Amino acid sequence: MTDTTSPLLPIATGARVRIVIGMLLRRHRGRAVGTAALFLIASALGIALPACLGRIVDAVSTDAGLAVIAGWIGGAGVGAIGAALVMLWAARVLSGLVQDMLAELREDVFASAMRLPVSTVDDGETSDLLSRVTGDVDAVAEAGGDVVPMLLSAGFAIGVSLVALTALDPWLALAGVASVPFYLLGTRAFLRRSRVVFREVRVREAARSQAVLEAVEGIETLTALNEQPHALARVEARAEDSIRMQIEGVRVRNRLFRWINGGELVGLGAILAAGFLLHANGAITVGMVTTAALVFHRLFDPVGQLIFGLDDIQRAAIGLARLVGVIDLAPTKAAPLPAPVAPRTAPVGIRLQDVGYRYPTTGRGVDGVTLQVEPGTTAALVGSSGSGKSTLARVIAGHHAPTSGRVRLTPEGADPYYVSQELHQFRGTIADNLRLVAPDASDEEIAAVLEAVDAEWAVASLTSADAGARLDEGRIQQLAIARALLADPAVVILDEATADVGLHHRGAVEAAIRVLRRDRTTVLIAHRLEPVSTAEQIVVFEGGRAIQRGTHDELLATEGLYRSFWLAQAERAPIRTVSSVHT
Repeated sequence: MTDTTSPLLPIATGARVRIVIGMLLRRHRGRAVGTAALFLIASALGIALPACLGRIVDAVSTDAGLAVIAGWIGGAGVGAIGAALVMLWAARVLSGLVQDMLAELREDVFASAMRLPVSTVDDGETSDLLSRVTGDVDAVAEAGGDVVPMLLSAGFAIGVSLVALTALDPWLALAGVASVPFYLLGTRAFLRRSRVVFREVRVREAARSQAVLEAVEGIETLTALNEQPHALARVEARAEDSIRMQIEGVRVRNRLFRWINGGELVGLGAILAAGFLLHANGAITVGMVTTAALVFHRLFDPVGQLIFGLDDIQRAAIGLARLVGVIDLAPTKAAPLPAPVAPRTAPVGIRLQDVGYRYPTTGRGVDGVTLQVEPGTTAALVGSSGSGKSTLARVIAGHHAPTSGRVRLTPEGADPYYVSQELHQFRGTIADNLRLVAPDASDEEIAAVLEAVDAEWAVASLTSADAGARLDEGRIQQLAIARALLADPAVVILDEATADVGLHHRGAVEAAIRVLRRDRTTVLIAHRLEPVSTAEQIVVFEGGRAIQRGTHDELLATEGLYRSFWLAQAERAPIRTVSSVHT
């Protein structure tokens, strides 16, 4: 049975989504009313074509003459052209309105996401927020740009056509109502099932994305431990799970198609039958029956668009509910920025006693971890993706509170400095990027830390015109290490800090990390064992538990996961010996 994940972030209710849409519309009240008026005019002009065609039938049957027929032909042409032009105008106005509303919604979502704590938006196990700000935003944007104009046009066309049928003869309108039960029953069944199906599609797509991300980010470990088949099997299982749910969505739509086609057949047949009886009794003309049939036939596309569009509307509504869930979860005011990490004044040790943590979405995590990191030493955590090493790093960093056990830094009061594999070049110059942790740092202090991490290129660029130019991933991470060095924390956590750095810059970044680790309490997480080998202690994780610990030499002399990992990496590429960072 494949595993699925539940969404980490909340999903707004339908009532809440309607309130948000109403708020957005009220911000553009004038444009919204004007757009509705244009669609109404376009739909009314669209009735001119079937009405004129009915008049032409009556003119021919009564031998009214070419002049009369030509006049009705001209009227039909004017009505069709006018309807098309007004509809284009309405669609253009609506497109601008929808895009402005979407832009405001997107800004609200991103602003809200930025106000949430790290542990809320990223539990390390799901891509829930990622799928919302990408897939859900795209679904809402697609619906707003394509589906909403179509559905608004269809809605007005249906309303105007029903009024026109009633004006011709109420019995004709009543005959057309025979199709309504088919539409209602089909739509009801579709909505009841599609709400569940399309919500599950989104959740399972997020689970699939997370499996792919884990496989890509941990490729070196997976290759070294020959666990590629397991990772690929997990990706395949989640992809198949997602595909099965999408196939179920196709089945739901196909059932709806049958109901709609049945309604069209019954409705048109009923109108023709009613028209025949009314004409036989002299109540209406053949032209009026023709007009009624054409008006009802004209409803085929709008009704189909309206009902078929429910598919996209359902997707967009679910996406919108997920986006509003992010907005509602965030506090109304941004939390104050945390104070910069205090520079170290004394060595700090880390003690973990029976620490456990489980992610609420998947139940995975760590159990019963006891670890002592002496002041000024490095503890390296290694293992395959999902083994628990990064989870433990986040717990030590304070991103997640342990569900059991205790994390203690001695002396108390020290804040760990966390460096992840994610690459961020912040707005501004290189000096601005570094002063985020030390606003009062002088140019000399900034230059000193840059030189310490062999980033002389940055020293030369501090005052140049292109000091804020976009940097490549290696140089961005060099700046991140320099920034940590400038903050001078007592405890630093390096969580796969070189994972996204290309081979060209990896050596420079690893050299910068060795400088940062020197005489500093460090927790190091890495897939590559070359930098790990110099740590005072190495802890090997598997299945959320610490299964091995010791120095590099001790673990290499013992049969186990670490030895297998080291030998597998050595076969792929020679591993050079790195001198200790404490010399």
